[in-house]
Amino acid sequence: MKRQNLTKALSLIMAAAMTLSLAACGSKDSSDGSGDGSGASGQTTISLYTTIPGKDSQFEALCDEFMEANPDIKVDYIAYDSSEKQKWMTLYSSGQAPTVSIMDAVDIIQNSENLLPLDSSELTFMNQIDQSYVDVFKGADGQIYGIPNSVQAMGILYNKTTIEEATGETFDPSTIKTRDDLIALCDKIQAGGVAPLMLTGVDWSLGSHFLSQVFTGIRGGAEEQEAFINSVKAGEVDLKSDEAWNNVMDTFDVFAKYNYNSSDPLVGNTDIDGQSMTSGKAAMWFMGDWGWSYLESTADPNDEYGIMPVPLTNNADDAINQQLGVFPAKAYCIDASQTTEEQQAAAKKFVEFLCLGNQQAMADLLAVALPFADADVNYTSPVIASTQSYIQSGNTYSTYAFSLLLPSDFWSENGAVMQQYLVGQMDRDAAADAIQAYWQAQE
Repeated sequence: MKRQNLTKALSLIMAAAMTLSLAACGSKDSSDGSGDGSGASGQTTISLYTTIPGKDSQFEALCDEFMEANPDIKVDYIAYDSSEKQKWMTLYSSGQAPTVSIMDAVDIIQNSENLLPLDSSELTFMNQIDQSYVDVFKGADGQIYGIPNSVQAMGILYNKTTIEEATGETFDPSTIKTRDDLIALCDKIQAGGVAPLMLTGVDWSLGSHFLSQVFTGIRGGAEEQEAFINSVKAGEVDLKSDEAWNNVMDTFDVFAKYNYNSSDPLVGNTDIDGQSMTSGKAAMWFMGDWGWSYLESTADPNDEYGIMPVPLTNNADDAINQQLGVFPAKAYCIDASQTTEEQQAAAKKFVEFLCLGNQQAMADLLAVALPFADADVNYTSPVIASTQSYIQSGNTYSTYAFSLLLPSDFWSENGAVMQQYLVGQMDRDAAADAIQAYWQAQE
């Protein structure tokens, strides 16, 4: 789940564009479409491009469902291509820009000059999406250019059954409101003969996911996160004396103390770690909700799993201790540079359908949580279902910095620092200095 910033897109478009064919949903013949969006019998023709692999048939089925309900609109589906962004650039350069695209945040921002601003006063369903999920799709002009189609969460995966068997007590994740609460739980689990916590010692988990908590919601919203990072770059902040840094690292120390992998902290094998949870050797694991993919094949169907927030402070009144860090995966955007007003209107209708028209089908297709507070869907993954419950209750925090502000090598460079800290080769002050030096080198 590494988040990498991509280079400026449209300035690097190939001079000689490839000619790519569009495959129509339901019907592979798109000959009745034209550049101005007019089609047979007065239809408006639009297109959908997605960077989600292996889901062509499901998207085509959704296109068919939409067209059946909206016979005045024809949707041409552009099949997934592994080149993803390169194909998107080629479509733009060849004058065949998709009307609707599903892209990463960085791609949308870099191409915002060609995209349609999306107004929540017109597309009122956007108001069901937490503002923190939308911030990453704001352009320099403050307008929104993307609507997230899904979100993912980072936190503590837990095996409720293992915890209860080890402690002899009913486990309620909402009772973990402070770091001390987590420590008390760990002591009880450990007394029951089970390793309480688990870290996977890979650089992306330690350096991107855990460390990013220093720069995200604990700082506040998007503006506060960006301001803090800018102040670190400018040398105006000393991380060693920063309260949030020390709080996050105090929590990291708790994970290190109770770590199932303490004898070999840098083992870094998610499949083996997943089996350690399903076998009852470890009760909790710092991971994202996608971690269910490491658990599913060996999980006992009678065991209960979920995800809960990481308590980042020792103050029960700090809301962040009971909020999940949730970030948007991809988003819908609408072209404004090569489309007519009629096509843009049809595209808005289509995006609304993709968001609300058949949410269960979309949840099944994406296999990740939907960003809507009122989503009424079921998941085969109990961990993703747990994420959805936090979204529905509004108990999430902004991960703007994680999604958009961390440089592409943040996870590798600072992951190495966190690895050295984890194995005792570097103390906290030295780690702070190294991370601070990294940021200052970005200027």
